[in-house]
Amino acid sequence: MNKYLVLFVLLTAFLFTGAAYAGPMINIGSMYDMMMSGEKTFSKRVYNGGDTTAFVRIDILQMVIDAKGSLDTPIKQVNDGQLNKEMLVATPQRLIIPPGGFQNVRLIWPSKRDKEYYYRVRFTPVLPKSNEGFNATAEQLKEYETDQVKAGVNVLTGYGSILFVAPDTPRFDSHITQDKQTMTIKNNGNATIVLEKIQTCQQPSNKCDEEGRSFVLPGGSHQLKKNSEQETIKYMLVEGKNEQAKSF
Repeated sequence: MNKYLVLFVLLTAFLFTGAAYAGPMINIGSMYDMMMSGEKTFSKRVYNGGDTTAFVRIDILQMVIDAKGSLDTPIKQVNDGQLNKEMLVATPQRLIIPPGGFQNVRLIWPSKRDKEYYYRVRFTPVLPKSNEGFNATAEQLKEYETDQVKAGVNVLTGYGSILFVAPDTPRFDSHITQDKQTMTIKNNGNATIVLEKIQTCQQPSNKCDEEGRSFVLPGGSHQLKKNSEQETIKYMLVEGKNEQAKSF
């Protein structure tokens, strides 16, 4: 199994608990996103499926991953749209999303990339007791506070996603070895590969379990294992924009 893969399981929803549930309810779509080579921006849509306005703060942490684990370092971004050539930038950094609506966030990498980078992007609904950079009107803040009091709301759920930022010149070199029971996929390239639609199917019925997914970082590996000769494992090897169906 890829020794780095387990780190991404730590991608979690974080919860502020209270007595009742109502109010904003955000949805960020995919928990894993990729900024491909040749791309300088990535757009992510944040939805509010709740019944009150969502005030959402965006925080970015750079992930440094090695064999010992992952170190997350918060990135300080002073002003919306202010580009720093050494880091990922989110614009806007504050969202006001009406009930049933959505807003787009642009994640920008303005300079060259000689290697792959990893970021954790957090989307946190907050109670804007003060404006806190939201550029909201006094009327919006008062209306929001009134809605919270009426609903008895103090439960807010935030989410985090992982962004893979590919190098400008990705090199894919997936080395596959197998025997009757196991297949090992080693990533000898410089960009993450993805094993999509992993399924174990029983023969001869061809009944398959639910599809899975695995990210294999550069230098990492992932092993697929059959429990019996009556099983077939299928998956899609994704290297950048190239996809190959595999099975054993």
